[in-house]
Amino acid sequence: MNHNRNTAILSSGGLFLAALLWGVSYPATKLVEDYPTFFILPVRFLIASVMLTVLFWKHFRGISRKTVKHAALLSIFVTSMYVFSTVGIKYTISARASFFTCLTFVIVPILNRLLFRVKISPVIRRSIFLCFAGVLLLSYAPGMTGLALNLGDLLCIVASVAGSLHIVFLDRVAQTEKFDPMLFTTLLMIFVTIWTALAALFTGSFREIAVTGSDFVTMAFLGIFCSATAFLLQSVCQKYVPANRAGVIFAMEPASGCVLSVLILNESMGITGWLGALLVLLSSVYMETASGRKKDRRE
Repeated sequence: MNHNRNTAILSSGGLFLAALLWGVSYPATKLVEDYPTFFILPVRFLIASVMLTVLFWKHFRGISRKTVKHAALLSIFVTSMYVFSTVGIKYTISARASFFTCLTFVIVPILNRLLFRVKISPVIRRSIFLCFAGVLLLSYAPGMTGLALNLGDLLCIVASVAGSLHIVFLDRVAQTEKFDPMLFTTLLMIFVTIWTALAALFTGSFREIAVTGSDFVTMAFLGIFCSATAFLLQSVCQKYVPANRAGVIFAMEPASGCVLSVLILNESMGITGWLGALLVLLSSVYMETASGRKKDRRE
C-alpha cells in the first residue's frame, strides 16, 4: 500500500511537472510569435519526434497494430486541441480564450461519467470548484462579462474537449497490457507532426520562411521540453493517476504560464490573477492530500 501510495505521489509530481513545462510554452512561444503558428507547431513536434525516436528506437521492436492505432487516435485529439485553440483565439479576446481552453478539469469528469460511468467523488467536486474559481480569476478581464458565446469561445471549448478526450482515453490506454509509454509517446509525436504539417501546407505556413539561430533554439526548447518531455511524463505517470485528478493537476498549465510570463517577459498580472493562480495550486494540493486518505484512489 505504501509502495502504491509513493508511486501515486511521484506520478502526480510528474504530471505537475508536465503542466509546468506546458506552462513554460506560453512565454517561449511568445518569443517566436512572429512566425506563423502552423509553422511553429510542425517544427516543434518534428523535433520532439526525432528526439524520442533517437532515444527509444529499440522500443520499435515491440511495435504492434494496437499501439499504432491508439497513438493515431489520441494524436487526433492532441492536434485538434492545438488547431482549435489557435483558430479560436483569433475570434475572441485572450482572456476568454485562456478560460475556455483550460476547462479540462471540468470536462474530464463529465466525459468519464458519460463514457465510462466513473463517479465524481466529493474530493474531486470540491477540487473542481476551487479550480474553477481560480481559473476564472486568472483569466478575468472586463471583456469576460456576459454569458453569450461567440465563435472564438466555442472553438476554444472544442479545443478543451479535445484535450479532455486525450486525458480520458490515455487513462484507459495506459492500463492496457504491455503498454509501452516510450513507444506510444514517440508514435504520438510522429502522428501530431504529420497532422500539423498537413495543416501548415493547407494554410501556406511553410512559404518563404527563414528561421534565425536564436529562434530555432526556442523552437527546439519547445520540442524537447514542452512537447517530448511533457507528453512522455503524461504517458508514464497517468497510468497511476486517474483521469479526473489529472484534469485538475493540468489546470496548473495556465497558472504557471501566467506566472512565468510575469517572471520571464515582465508582463503584468493583477491581484485577481495572483489569487487565481493560488486557488488553482490549492485545488491540486487539497485534492492530493484528501485523496491520499481514500481507500480507492482510482476516482
